[in-house]
Amino acid sequence: MIKYAAFDLIFQARPGHRCQLSSCYKTPLVRKSLFPEPTVFVSIMVSPVYYTLPASLVGVVLVFDAFWRLLRSHLVAKYSSIEDIKGLGQARPDDTKIRGTAVVCGGSYAGLATARVLHDHFERVVIIEPEEWLREDDARRTDSWNQQQKRARIVQYHSLQTTQPFVLNTLRYLFPAWDMTCEESGIRIAPFSLNYLWSGRSAKEPNSYFGGSLPNAMFASRRALETTLRRSVLNSKDYPNIVQISGQVTDFLKDYHRAARVAGVVYRSSDGTEHRLDAELVVDCTGTAQAGLKWLSAAGFDADIRRDTYDPKTRYATFNFKITPELAAKLPVPGGFHRPSGGYAISIPDAAKDNKGLCIVRNEDNRLQVCCGSWGTPDTPIVKTVDGILAYCNALRLDEPLPQWVLVTMELLREAEEDMYCSQVSVGPSYLLKFQESNSLPTNFVALGDAVCRVNPLYGHGFAKALAGATCLNTILNRTRNATTLPGTFSKDFFGLHANKIVPMWELPILSDYGQEATTPLAGEKKSSTDGLRWYLSQIVKLSLTDESAAVPAFLGVSLLGGAPMDLLHPSLIVKVLCQCLFSKAR
Repeated sequence: MIKYAAFDLIFQARPGHRCQLSSCYKTPLVRKSLFPEPTVFVSIMVSPVYYTLPASLVGVVLVFDAFWRLLRSHLVAKYSSIEDIKGLGQARPDDTKIRGTAVVCGGSYAGLATARVLHDHFERVVIIEPEEWLREDDARRTDSWNQQQKRARIVQYHSLQTTQPFVLNTLRYLFPAWDMTCEESGIRIAPFSLNYLWSGRSAKEPNSYFGGSLPNAMFASRRALETTLRRSVLNSKDYPNIVQISGQVTDFLKDYHRAARVAGVVYRSSDGTEHRLDAELVVDCTGTAQAGLKWLSAAGFDADIRRDTYDPKTRYATFNFKITPELAAKLPVPGGFHRPSGGYAISIPDAAKDNKGLCIVRNEDNRLQVCCGSWGTPDTPIVKTVDGILAYCNALRLDEPLPQWVLVTMELLREAEEDMYCSQVSVGPSYLLKFQESNSLPTNFVALGDAVCRVNPLYGHGFAKALAGATCLNTILNRTRNATTLPGTFSKDFFGLHANKIVPMWELPILSDYGQEATTPLAGEKKSSTDGLRWYLSQIVKLSLTDESAAVPAFLGVSLLGGAPMDLLHPSLIVKVLCQCLFSKAR
């Protein structure tokens, strides 16, 4: 109604004339006493400022939004592999593949993924793996839970593992029938719901942002997923150019004609015999052994690679239970034991109050894994029994107690305790090697996975980090698809790209680990330098307890590995955090 009165005033009033209120107003809501000078009112309405100010504000918002999106796209492209994985699985025609052999040193997660990538670009790919049994059928079986052998070099082979949607998406690009392969192995693919409990308080999951359901991920143990990956990579029908041999690489072969390269590798088989293998490319996937540094030094290359190291002093125990149908029917898991998502609960401590976490996940073949992990408690007795798990749960210092169903479930697991298997892992220091800073590396040598960087496994980024490295390798090789030899800048190009892609997976754990009292920081750093950012993140966590949108940045960055740090600093999120702080103080 007031709109109509203003409309009449605008069109009936004329400069130098007073409007007759009795004839202008069409609503009794507007009286003469309110507008003693109608011409003033008209001048305000007609003034360009009345339109210019709102239009300017809208323009500023639109420009800011465009700038924000542009900057975010740049950062995601630089520090994430989420778009790069779309270039995987595009094999070169046989006549344009790089001549010669690519040698992959190590046959675990990183080595297997790397071999699959190199199959698309090289005439021949050879994996050299020390553990002989990994060439046998037992290492590729669909029922991995019946595996007879154990990994001698992977201490976490039977420990808790979670993998993100990023891992599933990457493997789908590498293997067209990956979902079917998972089904054969009893690996369930379901929405990546883990039911995070922040100091006992349940956070909302950003289902609405993803159209009502979180992106899918795999729920599988390390044993099941690695076995499935190996069966896929060493499938001679699909990937005939990949072979795996048993042995341990001991040295580089020098290239006396081209000093900037290596000619291949020397490896020793199980009977002690030394063999030589020519190679166009050598990839170090030896994990924490970081054997490549020794080979570089012996061959006269720069092995003095700068290393960043800090020690969160973490360890964890994983309890593996086989759940029978009868026991599954009793367990009071929300949604039922057989619900699609296997992420039952992950309890994250407030570092100011506690140093212990808890994780409960259902994996392949109805196997339940319960993990008790902590920072900086070497003298604490190691949990070994269900009674120990219950005592551990009751010792957690939380703002709110664990849900009752968790404790009841732990009690009921006594029925499966007889066949329980426990895996204990003490984690060494986290490290990052700065290969990208070296100017004296072989042009046909690269390293990835734990051979470059180890992060705190409590954040579950180990396999994702290896896949990011393999994807970087594919990206660099795709740049020269028409060349049948490697360019002289290959190694430098790879390490430069790889350094950026693993930054988020290196820096996120530091931010969290520095909140723990026992953590030894990087040389020259103070843990207090992260206090401000950690406080801000704690406020976002608090906000996510009631606001689903607050969980989106963390999910994009941590779970999808496709976010940007600036997502946490969006003005709308900052305003929400400030309002939350002000209102909480007012109360």
